[in-house]
Amino acid sequence: SEGTVENVRYHRDAAPVPDHKNEDVYFVIDEERLQACALCDGHDGASAATFAVEAIKHYINSDPERWLQNDDCVETKLKECIMLTDDNFFEQRKKYIEEKRYIEAQIPHDMKSYETSQQYPCEVARLQELEPLISGGCTAVVAVV
Repeated sequence: SEGTVENVRYHRDAAPVPDHKNEDVYFVIDEERLQACALCDGHDGASAATFAVEAIKHYINSDPERWLQNDDCVETKLKECIMLTDDNFFEQRKKYIEEKRYIEAQIPHDMKSYETSQQYPCEVARLQELEPLISGGCTAVVAVV
């Protein structure tokens, strides 16, 4: 199964306040010989957490027998899985990052933001469009039994 979990912040008095969009995503694999789960805590949106859950689940499901072999430890397999997920996440966003760098190189670095918006309105608008496509991240907790 997979899904999302409620995203809640807490006030100083410990009262929950569900005041922003959910950013946390999880999956559970419960097969006869293999159990696995992951919870990914999204940062600045759920895109990275959603990507990570799908990639990790795919990696485990693509070759479940690999996880049952004793030839190397589960920790090594998980590190490989996380590194592949990380590489693939950034590869997907590479073109947006490169475009952002190109646009930023066209704008003088010492220019104040108001001046920039006045002299480079199209560039500023495009940078604002790119930001949600490249921002965000997640922390993952993964267990394989």
